[in-house]
Amino acid sequence: MKRIFCFVLCIVMTFAASGCSLVREVFDPEPTDPDMSNVPVTTVNDFLVAGNTAYEFYTFKKDVADKYAGIINKARNQLPSDVRVFDILVPTAIDVTLARSVRDKYNTDDQKEAINYIYGKIADSVTKVEVYDTLRHNRDEYIYFRTDHHYTSRGAWYAYTCFCDAAGIRAADLDKDFTQVMFQNYYGSFYSKTDHYKTLDTPDYVVAYIPNDTNDIKITQKDKKKLDWDVIHDVSDWNNSSLYNCFIGGDQPWSVITNNNVNDDSSCIVIKESYGNPFVPYLVPNYHNIYVVDYRHYSAISNKKLADIVADTGAKDVIFINNMSMTRSSNLVGKLSGLV
Repeated sequence: MKRIFCFVLCIVMTFAASGCSLVREVFDPEPTDPDMSNVPVTTVNDFLVAGNTAYEFYTFKKDVADKYAGIINKARNQLPSDVRVFDILVPTAIDVTLARSVRDKYNTDDQKEAINYIYGKIADSVTKVEVYDTLRHNRDEYIYFRTDHHYTSRGAWYAYTCFCDAAGIRAADLDKDFTQVMFQNYYGSFYSKTDHYKTLDTPDYVVAYIPNDTNDIKITQKDKKKLDWDVIHDVSDWNNSSLYNCFIGGDQPWSVITNNNVNDDSSCIVIKESYGNPFVPYLVPNYHNIYVVDYRHYSAISNKKLADIVADTGAKDVIFINNMSMTRSSNLVGKLSGLV
């Protein structure tokens, strides 16, 4: 019996040291749902509102999901074999923080099943970064906004640590490598799209982490004008609906961050929509150069394809990061296809 216990303990310690989520899945397969029996739940303008939190419904669309997976496979096939390709699919809040007892009463598809389907269609030569379970097991933290469709910088931190595990790189230290700032009184997209629904009148707040190595980012805007900006910009005097734009200047076609404290030729390309914005700053301690492409806007400044960008930059890591709502949008998937 003692030998069996020691053997199991060794396995657990091995997985824990590697950051693997298998330990949680084996010993704590599903976090306990919060009691929402006394929380008022309603729908407002096609959004679910539970107490002071709004949620977007999710509908799985197989044909769009198949196209998304095909684009990732195409990217893999077009790039040199020594370039690593990562795909990060981030669930939206309705699958993470909302109690299953509430979610199951509504017509919204299971995002874990959708992620598994899409990852099953993507080639094994692409590294699929699993973040769903990590977010679920940290659901009690402030990882999604209540009045907005984005995750918070805390949610993005978990996506970043999952990426580091998958990439075999050492995650930065949140306390030592970054300086925390906070912007109060944030009202996001759900607040406006529900016509300022009364229970959402308590604002969110935005926490951001300034990389200590450098806060400089060079941006090419949609009008092709160059802008020297901040990785984390002080938006304390901005409109309270714009505070999410503190991250990397918002949704810009092309941006470059250079960290001269990383003394090698390490470079990555992040291909993203707005869920990538709070994710990118965490990469600063890991790479000499970070190239950021917002595929929704890149064609406004260049007709280059992803293979051209990789050749120009010499980047060895290509990171696709999208929220699951994107994978049901034929418009957004079509724009991603245009880049690849």
